[in-house]
Amino acid sequence: MSTDTIDLPEIRPVSGPQETSEKTGDGTDQRKGWKVIAALVLLLVSALAVDQIIRSGYFTIERVMISNRVQHVDQGIVERTAWRSIHGNYLNVDLSQVEKALETLPGIYQAMVRRVWPDALELQVVETQAMARFQTLQNPNESAPDSYINLAPGQALRASPVLRGPKEQRETLVDTFFSVMPLLQEAGLEPLELFVSKAGRWTLEVRAEGSLVPARFELLLGRDGVVEKVDRFTRSFTIALGDKADRIDKVDMRYASGFAVQWEQENTETAVQLAGLSGS
Repeated sequence: MSTDTIDLPEIRPVSGPQETSEKTGDGTDQRKGWKVIAALVLLLVSALAVDQIIRSGYFTIERVMISNRVQHVDQGIVERTAWRSIHGNYLNVDLSQVEKALETLPGIYQAMVRRVWPDALELQVVETQAMARFQTLQNPNESAPDSYINLAPGQALRASPVLRGPKEQRETLVDTFFSVMPLLQEAGLEPLELFVSKAGRWTLEVRAEGSLVPARFELLLGRDGVVEKVDRFTRSFTIALGDKADRIDKVDMRYASGFAVQWEQENTETAVQLAGLSGS
């Protein structure tokens, strides 16, 4: 047989199953990648749109209104204070900042602010006539915005207590005052003046509420443990000294336990140690 007549088989390239699956996988991954990119672009555009709306002149606050009737505080002062503390628009204004500004006004014990759609803020205030006054050692007659401390409306005081000390000690004075106030009230005592010197020595002047003759005396509290010493004294006062309040001149609490009483216009024994009444 001649070689010229031999039919040779035709050879064609054949794609394997692995190559086909690889191509299919590449297409799927590509589609997922485009979806992720599109989602990120949409998120970015949305964020920019929201930012533009918030920062623009839209949603401005047009009205500030007081929902309840105020009797002792000037309504105009309340509204002006609220306006001055508004920073931003209806959507991003800090309501707590407005409330804090209102509560610094003398006679405003508590303030609550809420949004009223579409362009207003509604104020609700709780008034009080019970106030304490802060005086600095440098300028006791100075009238500053933080000179008054609003007390709870239910606290009936015959006189406004005075908190006196260095200006940088104002916060410590206020915190200490609010800590000793319930202790004194439980013992029937009213605070008149809480004082701290530049050296850090504390004194507290009080008045006995239940005595027939006006009785006021001073507690020498030393440098530390002020609240604990007042607590120790008030418990002892209730037990042994309540009926002698009009004779007390000073009480020295600068002892590890107990205290010494200096009696008013006493010719014999001027001080008595009451260590036995200091138990916890």
